[in-house]
Amino acid sequence: MTNSTKDGTRPRVRRMIDLPLHARALALSLLLALTTACSGGEKTPEDSASSAEARAPAGAPREGAEAGENGGKEAGEEGEAGPSTRVTLGEAAFRTARIAVEVPTLESMSAASGGLEVPGQIDFDPARVAIVSPRASGRLERLLVVPGDRVGAGQTVALVQSPAYLTAQNDVLQAHRRLELLRETPDASGAQALLDAARRRLALLGLGEAAIRRLEESATPSALLPVAAPFAGSIIEAQALAGQAVEAGTPLYKIADLSVVNVAADVPERALPALRVGQGATIRVTGAPQAAFAGRVTRVSDVLDPDKRTARALITVANSGRTLKPGMFAAVNLRGGGTSTVPALTIPATSVVADGSALYVFVEVGPRTYERRPVELAPGVVAGAGPAGGRVSVVSGLDADDRVVVRGAFTLKSELAKATLVDED
Repeated sequence: MTNSTKDGTRPRVRRMIDLPLHARALALSLLLALTTACSGGEKTPEDSASSAEARAPAGAPREGAEAGENGGKEAGEEGEAGPSTRVTLGEAAFRTARIAVEVPTLESMSAASGGLEVPGQIDFDPARVAIVSPRASGRLERLLVVPGDRVGAGQTVALVQSPAYLTAQNDVLQAHRRLELLRETPDASGAQALLDAARRRLALLGLGEAAIRRLEESATPSALLPVAAPFAGSIIEAQALAGQAVEAGTPLYKIADLSVVNVAADVPERALPALRVGQGATIRVTGAPQAAFAGRVTRVSDVLDPDKRTARALITVANSGRTLKPGMFAAVNLRGGGTSTVPALTIPATSVVADGSALYVFVEVGPRTYERRPVELAPGVVAGAGPAGGRVSVVSGLDADDRVVVRGAFTLKSELAKATLVDED
């Protein structure tokens, strides 16, 4: 039996009506929550999905939508490498392409067919490069040569107005006059010592014995200090301007003797066992295609280039005609005497695909997924063990455990080109 008041309302509802407005709202919310919890009803799949979508942050992908369409692993791999370097074939396209892969072969490579040919670049011999600078402070009055000029040893290339140089000359002249006055006296030896000391100070400023004798004969000092070239060579750089203040040692020019140059050659890591100091080499450059320059390996770097996996070999070459110019690219053929062999990775020539001057191969990185990878080949080196015909030696770009596409590479090239066009659209 339900208790009620005279007006027909239940006591609990009556008490709620008597509450203030904000208290009534709070009590109504608690009552609805209690009713829902006690109902024991289960949520439908639609309600769960709606709740999940409501809780998901804005922009988050829905499970089973975009991720399910591409396949989790393949989509992730393609996202890492970029669509321009990887291609994934469908089932039908994979069967049609008849892709075949194999790992590179480690073979014994010999230089008997003409030597190991590697790229190089003409460079200065560091022992034949110097900075030309004044030996006293002052004002740079004149520059007498410009970059590109050839100068002789001791030739004056600049003039510096120097108070210190003028003082040193006056000291010599005074000591010389003192010696003349005291030549027949007991003080002559002391006067001679003072003159010798003054001459040495002047020599430290760059004046030779002949110039000092002329100064003593003429008794006319000059305020302009001559700056001379330390050896015969070519002026390759000017580093100062006329009129500027200079200190002792301020660089004015850079000079280089180009009668002998170095060729810096990048030798593959696998060919290092056949490289030695004193080894002969032949150098060719595009600027003189008919000429071949002979040189010898003088130094081999103890550090490898971490990216190219090569060591730097320096080859000294005579350059009396100045044909070899620093900065030129060169083809270096290291003569091995026909007996040295080195291990190298080889792959079938059919694996290599050309794109202009670039060379690359396709490497299997997943189920029906292949990555384009640039490679560098070693020209002039042939396989000494195993089938030499149709195989090339890889200098860089591959590891021994890579699965290289040896059949169907051109099909993958076409598929990759189509995928790139679709991405651009």
